Amino acid sequence: MPNAEEISRIRFELARAGYYGENTVKTFYAIRVISLIAPQLFILVLWGFLVTKMDMTYVILMAGVTAIIGLLAPNWFVRWKQKRRTLRCREGFPDMMDLMVACIEAGLGLDAALIRVSHELGGRYPPLKVNLEIMNLELRAGSDRHEAMMGFANRINLDEAKALDIMLKQAEEMGSSMGKALRTFSEDMRTKRMLRAEEKAMALSAKLTVPLIIFIFPTLMIMLLLPAGLRIAEGLQ
Repeated sequence: MPNAEEISRIRFELARAGYYGENTVKTFYAIRVISLIAPQLFILVLWGFLVTKMDMTYVILMAGVTAIIGLLAPNWFVRWKQKRRTLRCREGFPDMMDLMVACIEAGLGLDAALIRVSHELGGRYPPLKVNLEIMNLELRAGSDRHEAMMGFANRINLDEAKALDIMLKQAEEMGSSMGKALRTFSEDMRTKRMLRAEEKAMALSAKLTVPLIIFIFPTLMIMLLLPAGLRIAEGLQ
């Protein structure tokens, strides 16, 4: 059985994937055991039929492959969920910054602004809303703001969130305007999102080269050479 440190690590990884329940670790281990054992039981039930249709070596190889897949598939699924949620958080982070700037400039404090932003983001970016609410609960429980925001950044796995935490801490220590600092940071985040979109657009032509060569170019060659090939065949007859 895993020790306390391993359980904490797995709970953190599951939280990144969006699973925050009390029994998530137990459920995860149960799914790993089921995904490992269930295919082997299925192969054992069909053993007689498989041996008559296939060679024994292939049956054993199939059992080994299914065991490896069953052991690794839950981890693959968790990592896929993490990447998907991180992408959603990255898409919504500039909008979150715009809302924070609006709230701060309207006169709200930082903690109240975070609560307001979490309510406004719920419909469009649920992963950000959930993690902001967790951070707000930690702040209400008396956690340090820097630690709570760093935990928020680690859960959504965004470097932008870590940079926000550092920027807010420096602005608070130096006594500078929070609204101006957030507005500058928000403009920077929106510029980065635009640059990422332009980068994807520029890479699209290179990505389309392989499908064009594989699918469209042979079709064009067939269309151009088929009439000449038919005439040559008729002449040879």
